[in-house]
Amino acid sequence: MRRFIYLPLLAAAGCATAGERQPTMVGSGVPQTNAPNTQDPSALKWIRLYCTPDNESHFEDKTATLDAKNFAPPASPIFIGGGGTASKVVFGGFEQNWGVADIQSGKTHPTPVVQWITVVAGSMEIRTTDGGSRVIRAGDVMHLEDAAPCKGHITQNLAPGATFLQFVQQ
Repeated sequence: MRRFIYLPLLAAAGCATAGERQPTMVGSGVPQTNAPNTQDPSALKWIRLYCTPDNESHFEDKTATLDAKNFAPPASPIFIGGGGTASKVVFGGFEQNWGVADIQSGKTHPTPVVQWITVVAGSMEIRTTDGGSRVIRAGDVMHLEDAAPCKGHITQNLAPGATFLQFVQQ
């Protein structure tokens, strides 16, 4: 089996230039702004979606520290961090209004496997069972850990057209 090494910074350039984020509403009605990545290339912000022993899903904001490395000589050093083994890399396309019925009905699903996602284009809303809600946009990185038996999350495409994600499965 071919194995890949994945560094969750494929979209770092997009994250660094994403600019201001519009607040999104969490279940309690409190605005939640996804913190954009700063201009600091040594810190990559990402979102963890995890499950607790009661099988409820939650969000946690995380920051990966990246170290200057001579990654591709003779090019100048770049900041590298994270990493880990990946078994599969795939892309997914979500049509306009995908997931709206699930939002309306409250139908949750767990992630099929623990995986990283990076938004390539478009935007999606993800809701956790604890009432949290995040909007992820092009350049955002999220680690999905809410595999069964977790109750999972609900996702909908917010873009006026297709949204594309990259999935990196562990």
